[in-house]
Amino acid sequence: MPFKRILCAVDFSRDSVDGFHLAVELARYQSGSLQLLHVIEAQPAVPDWLPVGGLGEVTIQIEEKANTALESLIRSAETSLTGLAVTTEVTSGRAFVEIVNRATELKADLIVLGSKGAASLEQIIVGSTAERVMKAASCSVLIARPLRRNAAGEQR
Repeated sequence: MPFKRILCAVDFSRDSVDGFHLAVELARYQSGSLQLLHVIEAQPAVPDWLPVGGLGEVTIQIEEKANTALESLIRSAETSLTGLAVTTEVTSGRAFVEIVNRATELKADLIVLGSKGAASLEQIIVGSTAERVMKAASCSVLIARPLRRNAAGEQR
């Protein structure tokens, strides 16, 4: 089965970046396209903790940082991406819901995720994003295991 439309979700953890590099390799091999997605999980806000209008400013800052991180990730793989159709998106919501919805909208053939992301207590109790995506997605899901690294953090 060819994977022509690949959705790769990243949270900038080491495992998700490894998943990104794997998604790039697969997209190149399949002559496909790659959609890179980062989901900002909304946290409940306590209005008294922020100044009036502060939540809007914080949201903009978080989105700007996410976009900057995506640009940096793209730059880090620039030579591998030459000639490959790549799009990026930052959105907010529940990560697994947004990933599955975006895959459906894109008619993705494959979703690529890192095996472990930036875990929260809720994920430990309820289940990981990768596990939830795997159960809910209507397309194939590839959970990228961490690359083996030496003591210096270099790939082996």
